[in-house]
Amino acid sequence: MKKLSLFLLVVFFAMIGCEKLNKEDILVEDPDLLALSQGLDSDIGLSKSSLNSLNDALNRHGKNGKHREPGFLWKVSAELQTSLSDDEKERLFGWMNDQLVPYLYGTSVADRGGKGPGGDQRGGADLKMIYSVLDDNQKLALRSISESYRAQMGAVMQKVKAGTLSRDDARVELEALETAMLAEIEALLTDEQKAKIDAMLAEMKQKMDAMRKAERDAMVGALEMTSDQETSLDAINKESADAQKALMEKAKAEKMSREDIKKSLQQLIADRNSKIEALFSDKQIEIIKIYTALSMQYSKHCSGKRDGKDKDGRDGTGKK
Repeated sequence: MKKLSLFLLVVFFAMIGCEKLNKEDILVEDPDLLALSQGLDSDIGLSKSSLNSLNDALNRHGKNGKHREPGFLWKVSAELQTSLSDDEKERLFGWMNDQLVPYLYGTSVADRGGKGPGGDQRGGADLKMIYSVLDDNQKLALRSISESYRAQMGAVMQKVKAGTLSRDDARVELEALETAMLAEIEALLTDEQKAKIDAMLAEMKQKMDAMRKAERDAMVGALEMTSDQETSLDAINKESADAQKALMEKAKAEKMSREDIKKSLQQLIADRNSKIEALFSDKQIEIIKIYTALSMQYSKHCSGKRDGKDKDGRDGTGKK
């Protein structure tokens, strides 16, 4: 009898201890990931256990700060698919459906391109990269060029605001100003500096290609995708991208109204979402939706920049 009582007592205190442990909050120290966690909680209202599950997953998979493992949100999403309650999923998915959020929202930084001084060969070089190879006199010249064209572009936008210049004409003027600005910046660079920028861009492309592959591998792993699903998803994305490009060309040629463009884009999103829903299982779709929501919060809160400035409070030309 004493042995039985002792056993029950041990079990009783063990249960109390476990309950207390379960009630302890799991905190996120990383400010960006904390903002992501708070954003999702604000959107759908997470229970304490679900918030702890989210924070625990963020701590484990996103612990390396700005050097986070590519695709870590896929791993977090796969875990949340099993830890979120049905009510939480219903609120999250209902909000996404109401807003017509495109599945697999956004793209990685590796998919974003751009043109810089030197055309396609040095496309993607931003002012910060250019600034890093300049001497002191060149830096002063770059600041002067930037300020001059910023003022000219601002004047064009003021004309649009005042109603004295149409948006189409403004677009032409702004593109011309951008081309002229890039030509002046290009003229600042020596051949050696251009070669340094080309080398930096090549290294950046190599890293982005590796990131893109790692992110795709994380997606395939989290969703347990078949090879047929991979091929079909690529086809869906290409078809949607081609349709969007065609719509933009049509809008430009026929001068479609903003409302018509908006409706057409919404239809493209709805069509793509429907095809993705037909391609994947219910479990996979839940993971995709959770990933989409987390990606939106990450894009909003975790860019590492605020108001166009880096973490040191400087813009692309080194000015605060």
